[in-house]
Amino acid sequence: MKRFSKKEIIDIIFISISIVIITMLHYSIIPARWDIHDFHRRLFYIPIIISSFKFRLKGGLFTSIIVSILYGTPLIFPEILSLQKINMSILNHFLEIVMFIFIGTVTGFLVEADFKKKKILEMQIRKLTDLENFTQNILDSITNVLIAVDKDLKIQLINKEGKKLLGLDETCIGKGLDILFVEYDKIEKTLKDVLTFNKKVNIVTKCNSKDKTNIYVKLFAYPLHNILNRIEGVVIVLEDISQIRKLENQVRRAEKLSAVGQLASGIAHEIRNPLGIIKTISQTVVKDIENAEIKEGLEIIVHEVDRANMVIKGLLDFAKPNVNQIKTQSIDKLIKEVIMLTKKYAQQHGVKIIYTSKVDIKILIDAEKIKQAFINIIFNSVQAMPEGGCLNISLNIKDNWVKVSFEDNGTGIQRNELEKIFEPFYTTKDTGTGLGLSITHRIIDEHGGYIEVSSKPGIGTKFDIFLPTKL
Repeated sequence: MKRFSKKEIIDIIFISISIVIITMLHYSIIPARWDIHDFHRRLFYIPIIISSFKFRLKGGLFTSIIVSILYGTPLIFPEILSLQKINMSILNHFLEIVMFIFIGTVTGFLVEADFKKKKILEMQIRKLTDLENFTQNILDSITNVLIAVDKDLKIQLINKEGKKLLGLDETCIGKGLDILFVEYDKIEKTLKDVLTFNKKVNIVTKCNSKDKTNIYVKLFAYPLHNILNRIEGVVIVLEDISQIRKLENQVRRAEKLSAVGQLASGIAHEIRNPLGIIKTISQTVVKDIENAEIKEGLEIIVHEVDRANMVIKGLLDFAKPNVNQIKTQSIDKLIKEVIMLTKKYAQQHGVKIIYTSKVDIKILIDAEKIKQAFINIIFNSVQAMPEGGCLNISLNIKDNWVKVSFEDNGTGIQRNELEKIFEPFYTTKDTGTGLGLSITHRIIDEHGGYIEVSSKPGIGTKFDIFLPTKL
């Protein structure tokens, strides 16, 4: 049995009261004027129509029957029983009852039909909404960026991952792709080819990320067809390959450094012996020479041989870091020892070293080699702040890695130089061999770790060194 809602109960009470009041008015003036009586009779249509709108066909039919009984019983049946012949008054009453039922039935039927149409429409809207939500959930669950554009290459849709990676919101809808791609001219030509020739393409390009840096992506573009199989836009899928590119660069750098290290090791040994002979002879001869000019020349030779030997020592250190004194060491204690060793050097250059650590862990490392790696980075950071500054060092544990960060506020490194800083003999300084960071990279690599560098010219540079908690 259907249970009525509170609103429906109120409507039923209102309709019932209306019928009772109209019935009382109708019968209260039977002996009186006929025109007023006729007006009250017409009022019966009001509850019938209201009931039809509120309760549709059932309401209209039921109310019209109730009204007919209340209206006709006291008027028609007594006259039919008392008269053998039906007069015009009885016929009018009978036709009025027919009109009550007709109006209630027709109005209720029309309202019922409209109600069913609305229900069907609501069901279709609900299905479309559910389908849209389901489709949107699918798009938002995709870990790649998905963008749909129209024929004018204006953004029509972008999924959750796209908004997150590219730093966009709903305001990007309707805007051009030039806000996303660094090489927009190239992308525009490619996408127009997709629209014109109905073909699929994939290329590697760069996008602007939410932190205003460039990220490498693999772009897949597909023609977007409508229900008539006509092209109405392009579907773009972007796969972030920045980490892959970074790993590829690290592998290439490691291979390059390994090859250079082997070559350097062989050359260093071959050069060291002749240099030792040159130095010995020069030091012997200089004692017997009285000519000041020749003596000065020989001293220069000895000095340059010593300098060459320093380069050779650096080459040998780079070629063979000799990570063989592996012991369990406190990384926090090691960093503090490095800071003690470099603090005076930093102070002489107006640089303040700030160290923060909330954790400590003991890991298997060659302490002396890791110290050498950290000192090389600190020296580079200090030299990058010729007017003084601050070097922040921090220690954290990230998953199964120990992360040691060195962040300065120095001159920074240009983007085109970042990939070269670990290459042997590459330096932007007037003095130095360009082997410091190469040796650092080799030491960290020998420990199974890796280095990440980020820099902004004029703002500073950050070195993040990751060492495994377990070798």
